[in-house]
Amino acid sequence: MKLVGSFNKGYYILPEDERNYFKKPLDIILSTDKEIEDFIHVLKASQEECKIITVGDVSTQTILNRGLIPNLAIIDERVQRNRSEIVDMSKFTVVEVTNPAGTITSAAWNMIQKILKQDDIKIIIKISGEEDLLVLPAIYETPYNSKVLYGQPNEGLVVVTVTEEIKKKVKNLIQKMVKINEN
Repeated sequence: MKLVGSFNKGYYILPEDERNYFKKPLDIILSTDKEIEDFIHVLKASQEECKIITVGDVSTQTILNRGLIPNLAIIDERVQRNRSEIVDMSKFTVVEVTNPAGTITSAAWNMIQKILKQDDIKIIIKISGEEDLLVLPAIYETPYNSKVLYGQPNEGLVVVTVTEEIKKKVKNLIQKMVKINEN
């Protein structure tokens, strides 16, 4: 897989003054149950090889409720900052990693990268902290044509089809964050 130039992975913190750049959906939004049903139907019927990654508890359970099991799900057992255990984890291998709110830790990024190099996976990364920004390394590390799904609060389910252009957009967003040197 060709990556978008060299990139220095690491521990990143999102500064308050850059947060507005991260509120815009990265790709299409499915805002109705019918749109989500149609998308899942097309995805199930497709013969195309692609990984399915979900980020967020509601996004993951939405897909599971429609009979599709993502290759990788990243959850934090919270819905809009409130504790929630809505995801049925019985069909997955569960691994855990810490990722504080407003960050992308090296540990979380490396875990995502390691998992996405595997074939035929059904893994949940259960985050202690917050998973929101982990959509960025998930998109950056997954093969082209994969589908990364995440929630856009009060709007719907964002479906990102991973392309070179999307990876460049993600790289630009990560570069707006502050890289912390880890010792």
